[in-house]
Amino acid sequence: MNARSSHSDTLKIAFFVGVFPAVSETFIVRQISALKASGHQVDIFADTLGTTGVPLDPEAGALLKDVTYMGMPLEVAPFEIPVSPIFGRTWPPGSPTSVWNVARIARALPKFARCFGASPRLALRVLSKDEYGYRAQSLSQVYRMARLVEKGRNYDVAHAHFGPVAESFRFARALWHVPFIVSFHGYDFTTVPRKEGSNVYRKLFATADAVTGSSAFALQRLSDLGCSQEKIRRLPMGLDPARFSFRKRTLVAGEPVRILVVARLTPIKGVNFAITAISELRKRYANVQLNIVGDGPSRAGLERQVRESGLEKVISFHGALVANDLQRLIDHAHIFLHTCVTVDGDQEGQGLVLQEAQAAGLPVVATRHGAFPEGVIEGKSALLVPERDPRAAADALLQLIENPQIWPEMGHAGRAFVEANYDIRNLNDQLVKLYHELIVGFRP
Repeated sequence: MNARSSHSDTLKIAFFVGVFPAVSETFIVRQISALKASGHQVDIFADTLGTTGVPLDPEAGALLKDVTYMGMPLEVAPFEIPVSPIFGRTWPPGSPTSVWNVARIARALPKFARCFGASPRLALRVLSKDEYGYRAQSLSQVYRMARLVEKGRNYDVAHAHFGPVAESFRFARALWHVPFIVSFHGYDFTTVPRKEGSNVYRKLFATADAVTGSSAFALQRLSDLGCSQEKIRRLPMGLDPARFSFRKRTLVAGEPVRILVVARLTPIKGVNFAITAISELRKRYANVQLNIVGDGPSRAGLERQVRESGLEKVISFHGALVANDLQRLIDHAHIFLHTCVTVDGDQEGQGLVLQEAQAAGLPVVATRHGAFPEGVIEGKSALLVPERDPRAAADALLQLIENPQIWPEMGHAGRAFVEANYDIRNLNDQLVKLYHELIVGFRP
């Protein structure tokens, strides 16, 4: 057991993520920042650097000095291309050149030697297809283990975000002799099992000392996938309410009702249904504006939908925004709209943006999707509507527009709900308590 296990001690924590920084994963940045603010030392391990050309949140930028990247070639991460046939070539997507697979193997040999010197048995396991599947075949596990060997064994606990990331780094438990915790968030317990099989996390669940989900919905899905109840903990992702200035929402005569959507522009976010809902709403109430914040692969199609609907003067796309610019739109909005939909059985695990909207005092209209009913007070801070039903969403919006006198009451209810249940300081206290429990009870 690590000597640094007293409950009063600060901890040295290794965080594992796939990409850092990731625009859609600000909740991880907040968790790390809050842990550091409490005096804990946090080192971040990431496969790859986040996408360039998008605004970098200052809070994420402040953590870049704490990040160790795995240093993998493009064909290894993010593409995980097997080194087979051995005398063949690999051509990474988008690359102007190919690389001989024997050259890839030669490049990885010094990494493997480092791994073997540290732990021969573990080095052979990370190369086993039965143990690590495509990660072993691409040699990505060799690069990961070699980089972790460089960092030594001086951590108290290792914490991975998202199931596939945890699967990539689960060997850290044996390498560093520390408890290993994994937090699931949504696509990892819906999309991944659908694509890779319901048994995809069998080894991870056996290895991990604790598995967290952000909602009862998530916990049930994890249980269904085979995680033992003894390891599962409910731990929502949180926010600092003080960073979301509360505003009483009122409507001045003659001004447009400003509706806000904040989402990554992907099919599961259902922004196309939000656009259709606005089109439906304008048949009965024309003086509205919709601001869409976020970017993603669906953006071009959504912009085309707006043009074809003749809503260019009504709906604005703002792309991804840094916190200050987003806050200005939040401050001026009247209603928050979130129309996520189930896609091939895939659903959101929490929908932290709903808590952010409520913290700011915004009345919410959202779909009855995934864990959303757990993250709002239906009928008091939010109105919930069926998925893929833009007319129902338009009806709910109209109900709020015709009754602006209830907006302040809804805002106060939502703010109180978030303060009571999603304050990151309280949630991180729970997380640190879990860390200490795992450290005390750790058995290699």
